[in-house]
Amino acid sequence: MLGGFLIGIFVAWILSFFGIDSMIIQGLNELFKLEITSAGYYTLFALIGLVGGAIKNK
Repeated sequence: MLGGFLIGIFVAWILSFFGIDSMIIQGLNELFKLEITSAGYYTLFALIGLVGGAIKNK
């Protein structure tokens, strides 16, 4: 599970080099009226990685 958490943060970090972080933040705002910051962006990817790691280990 910890591996999935770290991979999620790493993927978010790599995507931020290409500007995809701002695109995801803006997309969440337009679709769900959910305003998040870059901290929320990294938390979202960390949680997705955590859940993915937990599912993979079962």
